[in-house]
Amino acid sequence: MKLWSKTLIASAVCLFLAGCDDSSKVDANLDKAKDNAQQIKEAASDKAEAIKDEADKHIDAIKKQAADEANNLSSQASSIKAEADKKAEAIAQQAQAQADAVKQDARQKSDQIVQEAGKIKDSAIVDANNLANDAANKTKEIKESIAPAKTAEEAADSSQPSSH
Repeated sequence: MKLWSKTLIASAVCLFLAGCDDSSKVDANLDKAKDNAQQIKEAASDKAEAIKDEADKHIDAIKKQAADEANNLSSQASSIKAEADKKAEAIAQQAQAQADAVKQDARQKSDQIVQEAGKIKDSAIVDANNLANDAANKTKEIKESIAPAKTAEEAADSSQPSSH
């Protein structure tokens, strides 16, 4: 628009300097100025349209680049999430395996303790039975050793008359 204004001013100055003898010269110069103004207006409109088209192209390119970058980031995020899920699953499986191993070890140790306790119990029962048998045998021996002496005393007592 500035160019159009400058052209009009320049045309007006030219008319003023050249002088106007008749109205036909003024009309011709006015028509020429109008034509120049129209050409400037069309040129400005074309330039504005070209700038708008160029801006639209840049906007479309930036939108496409942003969409591509968003897709790339989304893809990377999905990949990272999948990797994290795999690692979490592997850690969970490893922890489960370790827990199972600890449970198995605890079961084995518990079974060993039960077996040892059973052996100790059986050994204690055998030892108690042996002690009971030994005690019974000792008691029998003591009774037998006392019994012959009693029998001899009873025989001696029975052979003597009673003083009552």
